Amino acid sequence: MDITRGFTPDERPRVGELYWEAFGAKLSPAFRDDETGRAEVTAALAADHFLVARDGTDVLGVCGFRAAGRGAAHWSWRATRSRLGWAAAARATVVLAPLARGDVPGVLVLDGLCVAANRRSMGTGSALLSAALDLAAARGDRAVQLSVVDTNPRAEALYRRRGFAVVSQGEMGPLADVYGFRRYRTLRRALEEQP
Repeated sequence: MDITRGFTPDERPRVGELYWEAFGAKLSPAFRDDETGRAEVTAALAADHFLVARDGTDVLGVCGFRAAGRGAAHWSWRATRSRLGWAAAARATVVLAPLARGDVPGVLVLDGLCVAANRRSMGTGSALLSAALDLAAARGDRAVQLSVVDTNPRAEALYRRRGFAVVSQGEMGPLADVYGFRRYRTLRRALEEQP
């Protein structure tokens, strides 16, 4: 398995498929149907904000991250409006706003780790987390941070095994039924000091 930064235009559909498979349940309320949501998410992915695990030409998993004020999926009002029209773009913007995360100075904020179903429990997620830690070190960050929802205990267990600890948590309140999860936790792992 090789892990590199960025994906090619030919890989965009596969990365979009993985991202939608992992996060479509919470993103789908922003769109009129799954097909539209999948297409919009795929179009919004910022190729240079991903670490990509491959076996040859097969994309096994991806890990998105925030950098320079942008996340792994960059929603441009102009582009979204041009594809969906004003009303549907406004709906998407309003529904997606509560899910947005910001940059944290000195911290690499991960923005979605997705592994193909046939590659889970085979080390792909761990390898992507290791690559994220390496990227954070190369950027001069002091920690890596991510969020996990209560409906994904398997992912949280992986993060905890890899040394991530809860630094905050929150609840969705009345929006829980919209997004399909009630609680989320933010976990962080400090980078080891270099001698």
